[in-house]
Amino acid sequence: MITERETIKCEAIFNVERTHRFLLKRIWDKSKPLATVVMLNPCDADALLTDTTTYLVINNVARLEEFGGVIIVNLYSLLTSKLIFKWNPDEELSLYENDDYIKRAAIEGSKVILAWGRGVDANKRLAERAMQVINNLMPYKEKLFVISDGERVGLHPLTPSIRNSWTLLTLEEASAKQKELEQKKEAKKSTPKAEETKEEVVEASNNTFLEVVVDEVAESEVE
Repeated sequence: MITERETIKCEAIFNVERTHRFLLKRIWDKSKPLATVVMLNPCDADALLTDTTTYLVINNVARLEEFGGVIIVNLYSLLTSKLIFKWNPDEELSLYENDDYIKRAAIEGSKVILAWGRGVDANKRLAERAMQVINNLMPYKEKLFVISDGERVGLHPLTPSIRNSWTLLTLEEASAKQKELEQKKEAKKSTPKAEETKEEVVEASNNTFLEVVVDEVAESEVE
């Protein structure tokens, strides 16, 4: 018989009204570095409760075996099951303290995993907020990673294909992977129209959020 016992240290930081959560931390092995995961917004998890997304994050970070815990922060600090952009200005969705906690988490974590998902490619306002956070994280750009399932990059932890396993890619690796996948996708198309627009589609992929981020990182290195 084998008995396993683990003690997990839990920490959650909220505003006084408990309407915004700035940080959630779970530590199970103090001898290993922490992973910082940046997602979209918090939902139900606190120092005691664990929601589905947090559960998946903890499990997959633990499966990577290089980390002894995880720090979860978000682009927006508002506690909600669904962000509604139409009627809410950014200052109501994310309190000013949130950026400071994101920066602290980036400093503390050995890797910063950008896991807010692919919505940034379709939502201009979300993309602007994500880029704002990216710019704040430029001093730690060598730590930035995204999640891939081998077919897509920049995924959210709730994506079915990565619920049991994460592959982490640097921004440069992810950008190259995305271009490769776009080229393979277009190569499979056989219609004349597809052949004519192949180069255009591949070029258009350069305008995705991930490509913009990689360009920002490259420019910061030149500076």
